[in-house]
Amino acid sequence: MSQNTHPTRAVRYLAELDDALGELPHRVATEIRAGIAEELDGLDDAAAAERIASLGDPRAIAAAAAEAGPAPAPAGAAASPARPLRESKGFAIAAALVLAFGGVVIPVAGWFVGAVMVVSSRMWTRLEKAIALATPFVAFALMMLATVITRALTAPSEDEARNPLVPGALDLWHSSILLAFILVPVMGGWLLWRMRNRTAPLR
Repeated sequence: MSQNTHPTRAVRYLAELDDALGELPHRVATEIRAGIAEELDGLDDAAAAERIASLGDPRAIAAAAAEAGPAPAPAGAAASPARPLRESKGFAIAAALVLAFGGVVIPVAGWFVGAVMVVSSRMWTRLEKAIALATPFVAFALMMLATVITRALTAPSEDEARNPLVPGALDLWHSSILLAFILVPVMGGWLLWRMRNRTAPLR
């Protein structure tokens, strides 16, 4: 194991080096000083003098380090590039809320804005987006189909009175619209639930 004590010439050189490196960033100065101290470690006075001559004036070393600028940060410490807005979880939360309640604030147009935001977000799969956007329309279409079928099956003849217990076409029409309006915020909540544990955008 090498000794950490240096002959007088090496000690004096390192002291001069410390003074010369005083204006440099601490990390840079520490690395330079440690590297030179390691080279001088264990050398006798004659060998240290020869090595010091090859290293040069401490002020020249400091000047060269200052011109080179600070050493690059480690790769792991490099700042990651900013993530696009549509890939953030905050944007996805806003998209789900606008989809759920935008139509209440601005009828029709508010829902379309929310739908565009949901489609552009990267926090859901394509299937999840399709389910959230299509479910209210599918439910409305099924209810309308049920309206047509019910009307055809329950239409009273000329001699029969209409049964008040059987929903009429107008009743089913109103129910279809109500169901669609209920399902829109439900789908917005479902999207929020689907991404509850996701922290990164889907690829």
